[in-house]
Amino acid sequence: MLTAIRLMTFALGIVAATVCPVQAGPQAPADAHSAQLSQLLLSSAWCSFTYNKVSGASHQTRVQFSANGHWSAGSRGETYSSGPNGSVAGQHDAGTGGQWTVQQGQLFMSNPPETPALSPVNLTIKRNSNGYPILTADGTEYSSCQ
Repeated sequence: MLTAIRLMTFALGIVAATVCPVQAGPQAPADAHSAQLSQLLLSSAWCSFTYNKVSGASHQTRVQFSANGHWSAGSRGETYSSGPNGSVAGQHDAGTGGQWTVQQGQLFMSNPPETPALSPVNLTIKRNSNGYPILTADGTEYSSCQ
């Protein structure tokens, strides 16, 4: 059966999905959709990367979902500037985390202290030209990474 994945967005660009049947016919139980989404999230870490060619600034984020119901994210921003008075480089690292669960095909995440309770997440999932899943949240694409 073909499926479509309804995406939802979460703070910090962390993403999740709800898997919904597309074709008419018998529907799979909700826990089958939950298992499919959980398996996708646990299959690898999820990374995003942006680069501004004008300013030279870049930003990367790596999100990891663990089977124990916890998630963690690390990010690094880098800047570079040069001018008549010399060059300046900067770097900023940050990390966050919380709990996650999938219920009835829907991802829920917490991000204490901003979001201490589990909340639904908005996500879009598509496949790239090589068939690999791409998660998109708030205009940011995440692909599987090491």
